[in-house]
Amino acid sequence: MLLFTRPRPKLTTSAEAFEKAGINAVGVATSDIVLIPSQFEAVKAFLTGNKVDIVIVTSVYAVDCAVESADALKKIQKPCPEFIAIGDATAQKLSAGLSRITSAEVSTPNVHTSEGILAMHQLNEENGKQIVIIKGEGGRDTIEQGIQLKGGDVRTFCVYKREQLACPISTKRWKIGDVSGIIATSEAMAQQLLSQYGDALVQLPWLTVSERVKSTLIQSGIKRVGVCHRATDQALIAWVKDNWEY
Repeated sequence: MLLFTRPRPKLTTSAEAFEKAGINAVGVATSDIVLIPSQFEAVKAFLTGNKVDIVIVTSVYAVDCAVESADALKKIQKPCPEFIAIGDATAQKLSAGLSRITSAEVSTPNVHTSEGILAMHQLNEENGKQIVIIKGEGGRDTIEQGIQLKGGDVRTFCVYKREQLACPISTKRWKIGDVSGIIATSEAMAQQLLSQYGDALVQLPWLTVSERVKSTLIQSGIKRVGVCHRATDQALIAWVKDNWEY
């Protein structure tokens, strides 16, 4: 059995995807997603009051804020900036929302990580661009730091936060002895798993979605860590089928 971790809102969908693919897996949510309405309003106020060239959206949980902001821009007849989404799921949700408002296109990096965004030509063509990042608390700081090093003017808004659950939620009954591998798509969730279940997980093979998270896991004592450069259920399932017994 594989163990994967997702925030609570994504847990059921991911569990269904693994089951449909014929992979015996249990989903564990160690955190929930809580929106921050005041930051939604702050984003809209900034975009309507300033010239912004690029908006970077780092999660599906930040999409609603980006769409609401685009709608606010349209109402005052102000052109929309270019939008960049961290990955496929975020891009699909963002494109669907924006299509009802504007013809603005949504781009994604070749590698769906913070480093992948920083490598995009839109962030390397010229200095001095005004860039807005819409993200969650405590994540994706690498993007802001990288843009600043390139000479970009960046403003970050944290429109949601992850709240650790007092008791993790699982999609089915399981015990650690049944687990043969672990999938964690963020550093925070990986650390929460390790904190909750201890050293028993360190000996198992892990799969994550960036070299940066892999490095953190290795520093935590985990010796076998694979990297899938896309965080969608479909990409993770394909990687598992190609590389692990399950």
